[in-house]
Amino acid sequence: MKDENTRDSAANRREFDTTGYSFESEDNTDGIDVSATGEFQFDQVVTRGDTTVSRSVEWSFECSETTDDMHREGSETNDGTTATREDVKRFVSDGGCDSKSDRVAPDGGVDEQGRSFEADATPTPATGGKPPKGELDGETVHARWYAQVGGPVETAPIVRDGSVYVGTENGFVCDIDHRDGVSNWLFQAPNAVGTPEVGDDGRIYVGDRSGNLFALDSASGAREWRFETNAGLEVSPSLLGDTLYVAARDGQVFGLDAQTGDKRVSFRSPARALTSLRIAGNTLYATGLDGGLFAHDITDGTEQFRFAPSLAIAGAPEVVDDTAYVGTVDGDRVYAIDATTGETKWRHRLDAGVWSSPVVVGGIVYVGCADGNVYALDAREGTVRWRVQTGARVWGTPVVTNELMYVTNDDGFVFALDRADGRVRWQYHVQDSLVASPTVGRHGVYVGDVTGTVYAFPR
Repeated sequence: MKDENTRDSAANRREFDTTGYSFESEDNTDGIDVSATGEFQFDQVVTRGDTTVSRSVEWSFECSETTDDMHREGSETNDGTTATREDVKRFVSDGGCDSKSDRVAPDGGVDEQGRSFEADATPTPATGGKPPKGELDGETVHARWYAQVGGPVETAPIVRDGSVYVGTENGFVCDIDHRDGVSNWLFQAPNAVGTPEVGDDGRIYVGDRSGNLFALDSASGAREWRFETNAGLEVSPSLLGDTLYVAARDGQVFGLDAQTGDKRVSFRSPARALTSLRIAGNTLYATGLDGGLFAHDITDGTEQFRFAPSLAIAGAPEVVDDTAYVGTVDGDRVYAIDATTGETKWRHRLDAGVWSSPVVVGGIVYVGCADGNVYALDAREGTVRWRVQTGARVWGTPVVTNELMYVTNDDGFVFALDRADGRVRWQYHVQDSLVASPTVGRHGVYVGDVTGTVYAFPR
């Protein structure tokens, strides 16, 4: 569906309307839609080993011009590495961090002791301390690439069909090629965006803090439609069949036609300062920092139960069979509750709050905590199987694979832990704080830091 406001009608165009900036690999022209309004200047760097790809783009609606700071054949950067024109024309960004800082190792990690990777380390005691330390186990693993994406990354990337989709605090949505960190297109929303939802219908859905929900073409980043609400849309939308569910900060929940953006259903959840949305079966769960977990019938919004309405809950519940697992910000607990009635099955007290969602795999509940620990709890009883102290607050949700669990912390460490016992397989220190969860794709592990740098690690 073509968006008439943005792409066809100058009279209906709004000040913040922008479209995706597509950089085609067939020629050297920039695919910038001049019907958009605004003025932009970007300086972007992608680093792959000793090769640095850099470009500067200046463009405005009035002059509609671009300038490149690199020759077609490539030129030498300030640090002596070669900047190629290989894929430069496909990426724009407004900078992020200084890739030439003395703090930065050749692979993008912080090179404090001549190394940026540690394998097979032994966890420190759960009472606290610095991140686990250990000796290298024969092989050093580095980031495959790292790229600046224009603004702080505080939500998890999404990986689909060879693309890594990233949202930033200054409103950028980037489609990054998983192979080399170079972007296919860039879209700018008027405010900070949350984690995108990628549908099988060729669209990407993303909301911003101003209350706009955008449907973007996944191939070009062009806006197809926009839905407006009265409060911020910082929670990732959820696609169920051909209905897209989205929850605003004020608790208003909408079910939209995913193709057109037309409203099908709406209701208000008691969850205020709403922080998460999760659909399991015919139930929609919403949580809020103003208190509680609320369960609604997905068809009409009828409230089924409310749990801990006096406690702040930031992360979405993890629902497995007939049990929902959730952590609280205040109260410092992890709960297992009946997913139908909300009755408590067990609770486990932690030393600080939980800001993310628990993950349940193979009868184990994995959860990160603001006390710096990562916990593995028995899913039936809530008893501790193991815990590992990472050395700083854990904000993001752990990601679990067949053998490993990946987690990040506020000091900028990425950890790969053995699922069975919490042993540290490796750790990596990025340039700044990691607020968001990592994302695991078929070809790698991806995470963004608050300086606006996205990293790709081998699995």
